[in-house]
Amino acid sequence: MGPGQRVISELSILEKALSKTDFGAEKAPLQAIVRSLRPMRLKSLDDLDLNTRGRLITTLLRVQRQPKPAAPEASAAAEAAAPSEAPAPVEAAAPAEGEAPAEGGVPVEAPATAEGEAAAPAEAGAPAVDPAREKFDAWTDVMFLVGQAWRAAGDAERAEAAFAASGRQPGPEAEEPVAAPRSEERRERGERPERGERRERGPRPERGERAASGERRERPERRERPARGERPERGERPLPELTGTWDEQAKQLETMGRTRDAGRLHERNNSFAEAARLFEAGGDLKSALRNALAGSDNDTARRLVGTLPPDQLAPTLEKAGAYELLMEHFVGKGDFENVARLYERARQFDQAALAYERSGKLTLARKSYERARDIASANRIRGLEVKSLVERGDRLGAATLLAAVGQRREAVEVLGPLPPPKAFHFMQRLKLDDEAKELAQKELARAEQEQKPAGRARWLELLGDIAAAAEAWEGAGRKDKALPLHEKLGNLPRAAQLAEELQQRDKAIALYTQLNDSAGVERAKALPETTAPAQAPAADAADGSEGGEGGETPPDAPSAG
Repeated sequence: MGPGQRVISELSILEKALSKTDFGAEKAPLQAIVRSLRPMRLKSLDDLDLNTRGRLITTLLRVQRQPKPAAPEASAAAEAAAPSEAPAPVEAAAPAEGEAPAEGGVPVEAPATAEGEAAAPAEAGAPAVDPAREKFDAWTDVMFLVGQAWRAAGDAERAEAAFAASGRQPGPEAEEPVAAPRSEERRERGERPERGERRERGPRPERGERAASGERRERPERRERPARGERPERGERPLPELTGTWDEQAKQLETMGRTRDAGRLHERNNSFAEAARLFEAGGDLKSALRNALAGSDNDTARRLVGTLPPDQLAPTLEKAGAYELLMEHFVGKGDFENVARLYERARQFDQAALAYERSGKLTLARKSYERARDIASANRIRGLEVKSLVERGDRLGAATLLAAVGQRREAVEVLGPLPPPKAFHFMQRLKLDDEAKELAQKELARAEQEQKPAGRARWLELLGDIAAAAEAWEGAGRKDKALPLHEKLGNLPRAAQLAEELQQRDKAIALYTQLNDSAGVERAKALPETTAPAQAPAADAADGSEGGEGGETPPDAPSAG
């Protein structure tokens, strides 16, 4: 459970005590809230998440608005004004065993006494507990704890109001009380006997003879352990008893070897150079770098930059706004992609383009040149992109880049080496309709010249001449190709006849049923039920005009860089 969740759980307990106006019960959850808020080191309430912040503000304001009890001085004056002598007790019948004399006609239960012992007299001289004083003290404690909670949450103004209401002011560092050392706890529980004084154990029973190695049974396979969840955040260790001003306390902590705690004191009091030194001595390099940056100590910051892991370095430098140091670090590492991102953030797109180009991210470099309005450099990078895509076999991606800037002729040239049917489909996808039609007519003329009926039928179909394509497919002996074209043209009698000739039973039955041809339906039902569709002739498979149609998958659009 994180600190925010612990705060929310304690707020629920506090609200229950608040509903009863029980000041004593309010103190424990308030102390727990302060302990949970302190390790979070909040600069302001805005650092909390929305749910925790809303509930914390609402509950603390309700606690702070509780009416102040009557001052104990007023209560004492009221007692002094009362008659100094109590009225004489009225004689009554002897009370029963275990009862006190009745007051005002109502029997009051007396405390039970041991046999043979007399009850202690009321005027034993012990000071009576003053309820008014107890309630007032509890209220002031609650107000003081509310002030500490506001202070830990980073709201100094509300904290000061709560401290003023309590009549107490915290020291320079109001820390939670130190836990009792283990030795004292052990003394309270009872001293543990020394090792020599422990009860002696009896002799161990002798073990039986170990079985022979051949008889040893195999161990079962060890089950995989479940992944361990994240360890809960550990709060700050409570500080020991310290005296003097904050810098004297920091020196005391440093002599104790608690350099990180001493560094926190210096950081809170804006002594960043000393804080950086102490954090570095304590091994907290991230905090040392943060303080070096806050104190504008660039020499120390540069030295610490090389010691931090990359996942901590960039967020720390960015949060401190030390972009020059971050740039130096990325340049030193040769990480020009991150250099380019920093230039982009600064809207220096020409420098970002150069960095992207150096890192090999051509697409990002081209876009940065375009944003910098450097058209010549953008075209140069586009040429490099096209060359890289062609070398990788992504001709569609290369043609897409060229067609996007109106270089239609260059796009057609890039698609030229592809098989003609594939090039035709890619041109249609890129909206190069005129170029695609020109390619189809050229390939149709070549198929007629070379007397390739299947190629001629293919290009007629691609050009949209369905009737001529259906006739050409039949002339090429490809009735299976002609059947769907006749069906598309609405020539159902010929389509049904072809389905029957191809022994496509279900298709023939459906078409003859649609034509209300009962004789055809009967003939179709007489066909074999399981018949594989007619295969393309081997001569057509070797037709050069169709080569490459079912080859490689069309490449995707160009990737980024």
